[in-house]
Amino acid sequence: MKPIVFCAPLLLLAVPVAADDEAAERVLKRFFEGRSVVVRLDMPATSDGIDVYPEREDPLDYSEVGDRIRSSGVALHEGERVTVTKVKVKDDLTEFQLGGGGFSSFKDSSGSVYVPATPKSSQEKELEREVKAETDPGRRRRLQRLLDERRREREAEDAHNRALAEAANEMRRERDRRRALEMGSRFNVRVERKDVRATFLTPEGVMRALEKYVDFLDLGPPLPERAEDLRMYPTSPSPPAAGTGVSKGMTRAQVEEMFGEPLREDEAQEGVLTVRVASYRRGDERVEVTYVEDVVVRVTPLSPR
Repeated sequence: MKPIVFCAPLLLLAVPVAADDEAAERVLKRFFEGRSVVVRLDMPATSDGIDVYPEREDPLDYSEVGDRIRSSGVALHEGERVTVTKVKVKDDLTEFQLGGGGFSSFKDSSGSVYVPATPKSSQEKELEREVKAETDPGRRRRLQRLLDERRREREAEDAHNRALAEAANEMRRERDRRRALEMGSRFNVRVERKDVRATFLTPEGVMRALEKYVDFLDLGPPLPERAEDLRMYPTSPSPPAAGTGVSKGMTRAQVEEMFGEPLREDEAQEGVLTVRVASYRRGDERVEVTYVEDVVVRVTPLSPR
């Protein structure tokens, strides 16, 4: 397993972003949500997810993971690419939710069918009174046989209703099991020592906590929304994206010296900044480049057509 390499702009995010959880959560949300990662292990189909204790010598209890998988099945398989759908900070816990965050038996369950016991009929109640009051042994036995018959009928109706309810509940459980396999999972980053908690409330801290279990795909900073956000990007080029020769920090002129004019270009407004996404082709090689202020901030190699 290759260790994750943190690029220079990430290090700027390593300092504590704020003292309060809400500010930290805002930064984590903006950095991670909507972006893709690859999981390095099977993940259970439950919102209980996988607990990670980054301070411990053994951060993850694999036997516990196995128990949850046996109980709920596998929602995300090793090597699967998935979207980060939510990041939430709670006290000593940071939830890193993937593909929906996992099935919750409390919020997502179809519930169960409950059938109350069949009440005694007026005839059964009257027979009970008559049996109790009757003094003639022969007549009392006849009344008792009638009463026993009414009770058996009621008990048979209860058994029938319970069987129907159990069949309906099994269908609901099976539907929930299928739904759970499509609702993702999550990592719970749990910090036990308060004095190091801030370390794991930054993008770099979360990535360090999960690097053994998640491939962050060379995840870099999100696109800037404000002019001051440009400080998050390198002032000198980073290593080229595989097979393209293009790297973050290069200028548009340098890219087009290699690839020529773009085949297509789209423009969007991110806050006060104009972001341009251009597609280039050189032989069988295709690449999509995102520019801010004519500086490369993202490089995406494309499959040849």
